[in-house]
Amino acid sequence: MRSSLKIIPALLACALLLFSAAGAGAQMVRNLSTDELKERLDQPRRIVVVDTRTTREYRQGHISGAINITPEQFENLPALLPEDKNVPLVFYCRGYD
Repeated sequence: MRSSLKIIPALLACALLLFSAAGAGAQMVRNLSTDELKERLDQPRRIVVVDTRTTREYRQGHISGAINITPEQFENLPALLPEDKNVPLVFYCRGYD
């Protein structure tokens, strides 16, 4: 298991969502388990992991390679994500209190 996944077990308890805009504007959203995410991260195919926690929480520890887009930045989400709409996106958060 990647060491970056070990430092944030509480985060991964939160549902992970996979969004793919592949195809003619089709969208798919589904939950990923920790094992499924690890499998995807270990594959050579590119995915973008989006950490939606606060900047402070992100700095305290995050999945290696994840980008930080806080909820306050969601208005600009399209500008912050890759232009290639075929790249799967995985969003994660700290979970529910």
